[in-house]
Amino acid sequence: MSWASRARSRAGASAILVLAGLSWAAISVLDPLHPRGAIGGPLLVLSALLWRVLRGRDPKLTAFAAILSVGYGLAASIPLEFRADSRSYFMYLRSLSFDRDLDFRNDRDALTGSSSPNPEEARRNVFSIGPAVLWSPFYAAAHAYVVLASKLGRGSHAADGYSVPYRRATALGTVTVVVIGAILLASTLTAFLGPKVASLSVLGAIFASPVLYYAFYLPSMAHGVAFGVASALLWAWDRARSNPSLGSWIVLGGTLGLLMLCRWQGAVYGILVLLLAVEGIRRKAVRPTWVLAAAAAAVLAFGPQAIVWKLQFDRWLLIPQGRGFLDISSPSWARTLFSANHGFFNWTPLMLVGLIGLALGVRKNPLLCGAGLLVFVATVWVNGSVPLYDFAAGDAYGARRYSLVVPLLALGLGYGIEAYRAVARRAPLLAPAVAILLAGLWNVGFVSQFRARKYREMAPLERLARDQARSLRLAAQDVLGGLAGKRGRAFAYDVFSAEYFYTSFNRHGGIDLRSADETFLMHGWHTPSRRTSRRPFRRALHPEACVRIPLFEPFPLRITVTARAPAGLDHQSMSVAVNGNAVAAATLTHQWREVRFIVPEDQLVHGENALCLGFTNALPEENGRRVAAHVERIQLP
Repeated sequence: MSWASRARSRAGASAILVLAGLSWAAISVLDPLHPRGAIGGPLLVLSALLWRVLRGRDPKLTAFAAILSVGYGLAASIPLEFRADSRSYFMYLRSLSFDRDLDFRNDRDALTGSSSPNPEEARRNVFSIGPAVLWSPFYAAAHAYVVLASKLGRGSHAADGYSVPYRRATALGTVTVVVIGAILLASTLTAFLGPKVASLSVLGAIFASPVLYYAFYLPSMAHGVAFGVASALLWAWDRARSNPSLGSWIVLGGTLGLLMLCRWQGAVYGILVLLLAVEGIRRKAVRPTWVLAAAAAAVLAFGPQAIVWKLQFDRWLLIPQGRGFLDISSPSWARTLFSANHGFFNWTPLMLVGLIGLALGVRKNPLLCGAGLLVFVATVWVNGSVPLYDFAAGDAYGARRYSLVVPLLALGLGYGIEAYRAVARRAPLLAPAVAILLAGLWNVGFVSQFRARKYREMAPLERLARDQARSLRLAAQDVLGGLAGKRGRAFAYDVFSAEYFYTSFNRHGGIDLRSADETFLMHGWHTPSRRTSRRPFRRALHPEACVRIPLFEPFPLRITVTARAPAGLDHQSMSVAVNGNAVAAATLTHQWREVRFIVPEDQLVHGENALCLGFTNALPEENGRRVAAHVERIQLP
């Protein structure tokens, strides 16, 4: 075999590794029954990347595949959510693919599990079609996977357009768009800031903003893809600036139209395009016909949304939520930025650094940074113009409507880092890297608190800081526990807390569930009963509710739990477990009962112990919760 033949064979083997790794990782996203691809897929692609680097081959395409596979691995490893407005965005895929229409009544009923009281309203969809357009290839891939798996006798999902792989296809599409957008954004920022600063800025923009949540936790919304397309728009803008041509302007206009197709608020980026056109025409570097071609491309790309509106509302252009949805005075603009109730800078404070950096960058890059500031101001006005009841965007993580401008704030982060580097004497990137890492960890921790439904609306800083510190302690306990067992966990607890029962922290060893004090509560608890109750209590939720019992030294522990079944449950079985070990079981009725048991010394540890009450039955779901029992007190000796 000649040298050229061997090289082609090795290149083919590398390509096979890449395709196999990406496919395996993608399947793990589509089907949670096959989770191994979350790790195995990226490892295959990374091995191909390492091979190309060691052989001195161009690694760019393989590096992109590696980043994409890691993104798939993250999405596959995270329990994805499908709530809020997800159903409305998803309906386009199912209705157009299976029903061949835009009547969403049957889709809405199937996804919600109930019939809509207003059939005419249920037929329509006020949300954008753009995300579904971008998700459609992945939805088709999910259908092919379900059908093929069924023919091979390994199918466990219905080929009905609704089952898990179909819904998770949105995650596959969103992660792909976000990764492509991030890479294009990094290449754009590299031209202004260099590769290191550009990479740091993009990572900070994704992992310390709402984009993190809507890319990897709730990818079936429009905000992840909006970030990706807005990032691509900045790349197209810079390409039209540096190499103006008819083609580059058509790409720029088409990307603007696609952004508006995903989020009609993306029209504010027209400011960026308009100012570039004015500057280019003034310098005679841009022809007016190119700008007209870009406008035509934008209209064409936005066309599917206009067609949907015409078919459903009999108008080509409109505000689907109604004219009252926008107030030109923008009464809530300040709240959308600075408020514990989903304020952009409150929930994701690194974005404020990005805004300051964008202002600092005006001197070095007046056109892009100046236009970017105007786009940001226009976004603030649009977001603040919605009705007062909706300024926080409902069931949202942070200020999700600002995901559109996160790419611009990534540019601002870069100029902020450059400003710091100008005065730093040693390791000028170390402090910014640490700050971005901490901001990202804070955001990840906040997301975990939000997913636990602790902050559905307001996020008071003092309470959030407490919960974040508690999460840090638990993470340290898990890490040190994995390395050094019980001693490691005890050491972590002593370092971060050192609060133990039978000290001045809690001399009586009792946990009063009737009070509003949540010091000892872990997960699975609802609010205390109203003060008018004859015998106050706290509601325990299905399937389990846990408290923490920190002990300095383990000893045989006598515990009494005072509880009862709530009205509406004639029978309730309660199990008791400590640190995952079952220790007791009891039956609850509507009468208060004291359940007594002894926890052996060998099942307790130095430091924090978890006592969990498990329940087999529960009342019907109300506001996302299922009450299983009323608990008054947990008393230790």
